[in-house]
Amino acid sequence: MERNCKNCGSLVYASKSYCADCGAKWIEKRITMRNVGIDVADMYLGIDTKFGRNVIDLFTKPHHVINGYIKGARMNYVDAIRYVFIAIFMSGIYMFVVKTFNIDITAGLANNDEFYRSLGYTEERIAETNVMNGKVFDFVTKYQGLIIFMTLPILAFIGRITFWKNKKYNFTEHLVFHMYTYSHFVIVTTPVSILLSFINVDILMAWSMMAYPMLFIYNTYCYKKCMYLNWQEAILKAFIAIMISVVLAIITFLAGIIITIIVVVIYKKYINPA
Repeated sequence: MERNCKNCGSLVYASKSYCADCGAKWIEKRITMRNVGIDVADMYLGIDTKFGRNVIDLFTKPHHVINGYIKGARMNYVDAIRYVFIAIFMSGIYMFVVKTFNIDITAGLANNDEFYRSLGYTEERIAETNVMNGKVFDFVTKYQGLIIFMTLPILAFIGRITFWKNKKYNFTEHLVFHMYTYSHFVIVTTPVSILLSFINVDILMAWSMMAYPMLFIYNTYCYKKCMYLNWQEAILKAFIAIMISVVLAIITFLAGIIITIIVVVIYKKYINPA
């Protein structure tokens, strides 16, 4: 018995469950909550699914996932874009939990008072610093999705400069690399952050401060695998990436100061002259 695919119209033989042209699954049953639940579980929870394989293989063999996607082998794993959106979804769950249970994730900032006093800060300045830190921390946690999208091109740029003489990846391929590694890091660490937010916010703050160093180490490991480097080469590239990051941070800081001065001068001279 011949049937026509409901997505592309191609023939699908009765003995086949998928369309040979577009890959769509042949579905005859009506949609029920049970079917939806089974589909979601199969897609995201099973270790034999694309998502399950992503989670496992990005730890054990990241080169299979990332290089496979870059070279066109994309049937066995979740693609890079979808993995980014899963990471954003996980971040949304974290913020939902924090807001629903009224968890004060900035409470741990108060424990920095003694450190600020050792630097000679006055009590007024300590209070102002804690307020500013709280606002920054709130922004970072509230807009994690936006931060992910803003961070990925920067990481890709640093990666491209770091491997300037190595033409294995172009900029876009470095972007794909970080879409996988950054998203994977968010997906894996977010459940830990949720658990720590219930246990102890001080530990949560320490965990958050460790996030970027852990991500950096994980990226070094993944670059070693994907670029087929030995550990000496990988560590050398890691130090180069650190230096590039520092230079970019200094340039950004100086550019911010210059722009601020220009804005203030224009405001005082043309907009609101004394």
